[in-house]
Order: sequence, then C-alpha cells, then structure tokens
Amino acid sequence: MSPGRTPSEGPARRRETVGEAVARRGAAGGGARPTGRARAASAAAEPGGREQRPRRTDRPARPAADGTRPRARSTRTRPAPDAPRAPRPEPSPVHRRRRRVALVVALLVLLAGLAVGVRVLVYDLGLLDVEGVEVTGAVAVPQDEVLAAAAVVVGQPLAGVDTAGIAERVAQLPGIGSVEVGRSWPHTVTVAITERTAVAVARTPQGPRPVDAAGVVYPAPVAPGLPQLTFGAVGPDDPSTRAALDVLAALPEDVRAQVLTVDVSVGGGVPQVTLGLTDDRQVRWGPVEESARKAGVLVPLLTQPGRVYDVASPELPTVRS
Repeated sequence: MSPGRTPSEGPARRRETVGEAVARRGAAGGGARPTGRARAASAAAEPGGREQRPRRTDRPARPAADGTRPRARSTRTRPAPDAPRAPRPEPSPVHRRRRRVALVVALLVLLAGLAVGVRVLVYDLGLLDVEGVEVTGAVAVPQDEVLAAAAVVVGQPLAGVDTAGIAERVAQLPGIGSVEVGRSWPHTVTVAITERTAVAVARTPQGPRPVDAAGVVYPAPVAPGLPQLTFGAVGPDDPSTRAALDVLAALPEDVRAQVLTVDVSVGGGVPQVTLGLTDDRQVRWGPVEESARKAGVLVPLLTQPGRVYDVASPELPTVRS
C-alpha cells in the first residue's frame, strides 16, 4: 500500500482526461452544451482532430523586411478600363442662367476696376500732363500767332485737351486753310497747319487781297504774278468766282503764267469767262463746260499770231488779229 492511503480506498483511480470529463458531464446533465473551451479540448482529444479557427481579416499586415508597411487592399471595385462612363448630367436652365449672370457681373466689375485705374493714371497722378505744343506747317503765318490762338494750358491732363476747340480757334487766323490738332503722348499737343495758297488777286476796299483755290479772300501780302479777278464781289459762294477759278485750274502751268486778268460776265444765267494774256492778247473761253478740252485746244492755238483766241466752241477754234 502506498503511504497515506487506507485499505478501504482500493486500487488508485486513473485521472480522467478533459475529454472524458466533458463526456461524462454531458451524459449526466442531459446533453448540456459544452463551452467554447470544452469544444476546443474535445476537438483536440479526437484522433487527428484540430480546431479550425476562422482567419482574422482585421489584423494589421506585418511590415516588410525593409521596414515599409504594405498597402492595404482596397475593397472598392474599379470599373474595367473599357467600361463606358456614365454621361455627365446637363446643367439645368436655371444653373446656366445663373452662371451667365455671374460671368457678366464679374466682367462688369473688372471693367469698372480698369476704368478707375485709367482715370487715376491719366487725370489724377499727373503723369500724362501737357508740357508743350508742337506747330508744323506754319510758314507765312507766324508761329506765335498760332500758339496764342491755340491757347493750350500747360499742366492740364493731355487726355482732357479740347482738340476741336483748338482747331476752330486756329482756323480763324488769316492764311490758315486747314488745321489738325492731335495728342502726342505722353506730354505734347500737335497742331498741323495747311496754309492757304493764293491763286489769284481780288480788289477789295482794303486794297488787293489774295484769293485761294476755294475762293476765300484773306488778308496777307500779295505775291507778284498772280492773275487779277476783275469782276464784282469775290467769295467762295459766288458763281462767277467759282467759274474763274475752275478755268485757272484747267490751264497748263505755262499758259497760266501768261494770264494777267480773269473777267466773268453772266449772260443768260451762264457765266462767260474771258482771259487777258500778256502782249495784249485775249482768250474767249466761254462757259466752264469742257474746260479740259478747251485747254488742250488753246495750247497749240497760241502758237499762231493773233490777238483774240476763241475756244468757246472747241470743235471750231478761231484766231483773229
């Protein structure tokens, strides 16, 4: 006998295993459901049995050998490369209208900002003020008179210069045919003058005055060698003046240099022009019509001796002594 064991205990009992204990308890308790630990032990007690545990998918991935952690697999399904994309929805009319309004408002704000900037630059900062006046084309008319008539204020903004007013004042000067006033940025007002060119001389109460091609009589020194208009009042609106100047314009230069006087008489409402030439000769021109043809006939006709050359009918020119 083993020490500490009484004879009544009999032979030593073998210790039961966990699986046998579970089986015994199940038989005694009417098939009570084993716990999770008992199930695991029972599965392990079966020959070749091994608990199959589900694999955890939420466990973080182990880092790679180089210390970097692999990227987690995305659970989203990506469309195939060749899969057609869904069409984008068309914006509603209200959305399009709002977008247009917003664009217009933004454009107006931009233009307003630019206008304010230009205003400050041109008018307020003084960077583009008038510093001088440049006059061109003034030969017979003194330049000082042009500057005085222009009356340009130095120091005012160049953009605010009244160019039309300057041109109107300068055009009032005698001998000025036309005026063009402009701006030469950043600081100069330009005044380009075309002076009147005298083509004839008119008799006036103030004495002889030059007459330009438009029939304007203006106060200026009379150049020698100009033909004299011997009829009544001369002016740009006078029919006789227009007829005389048209004939002078049709003459070749060498013939015009021989003209001393131009007389116009009105017979039957049609002006009749007569030219007085050097060497006491006379040309009966007649009406202004066909002036170019008459001038072509007169040139060879003047090579013939005579005192009166009649080209009123260019088809039948005549020469009389």
